[in-house]
Amino acid sequence: MKQPFLFYFLVSTMFASAQVSVMSYNIRNSNAADGVNKWNKRKQSLVHVVLKVNPDILGTQEVIENQRKDLKKMMPAYNVFGAGRNNGKHAGEHSTIFYKREKYDFVTGGNFWLSETPTVPGSKSWDAAITRICTWVKLKDKQTYDEIYVFNTHFDHRGNIARTKSAALLKVMIDSIAGGKPVIVTGDFNFKPNSKGYAEMTNGNHEVTLIDSYSSTEPDYTDCGFDVSNKDCSQIDYIFYSNHFIKDSYTLHTDNNGTYYPSDHLGISANFRIKRLKI
Repeated sequence: MKQPFLFYFLVSTMFASAQVSVMSYNIRNSNAADGVNKWNKRKQSLVHVVLKVNPDILGTQEVIENQRKDLKKMMPAYNVFGAGRNNGKHAGEHSTIFYKREKYDFVTGGNFWLSETPTVPGSKSWDAAITRICTWVKLKDKQTYDEIYVFNTHFDHRGNIARTKSAALLKVMIDSIAGGKPVIVTGDFNFKPNSKGYAEMTNGNHEVTLIDSYSSTEPDYTDCGFDVSNKDCSQIDYIFYSNHFIKDSYTLHTDNNGTYYPSDHLGISANFRIKRLKI
């Protein structure tokens, strides 16, 4: 009598619809001269936003080492992976990935630089103003055994060529690392939807085609500065996903204290399900 039950359990687990909630958040580096918006004055409100969203996976940008330590301490349900862009250790900004330790096992991960020499720590190319990095992880769902790849990055803020070349490099690296498996990409890309960089990210010229999770039911901006009264905003932060997923929702998080947002960027989140074969 045990065998039919075991078979049913294994099949139902295999074909269960794995839920994945993802958030991307540029938290603004703690080295910036932000006065009333310095990191120590806003970190509680920023973490409050993240914990309210309660994502399974969080991609963060502009994370200085002291911020990485703060977030790790303030969000104990998450494991963290990432390296500083200056030397591949913890110098400079990180594009750190947080993931729920109770949901995922860490399989492997790494970093590469957005340059013509992506394996060289601290390298930069093209017309980039500064060094840029991409961090990635392979995670396994502890219940459904699904494996997903998460890439998190921050493109250059000045180099138009660098952004387009970085998008092309990222797509090549995704094909090489993920090998056609489910992929989520989070980040501050510093480009708008009508840009060459965006077109490069979403074209179908690679093994993995990426889809923008943005939904027109939400405002089309993410970068507004700290001041909530500012109306000069841009859409430059994105969550992209491969067609292994079904997107259920996209949300822009505009939490504020009436005067300031917790960061100069707004957090975005999306909920997905991994597609299943019908039996």
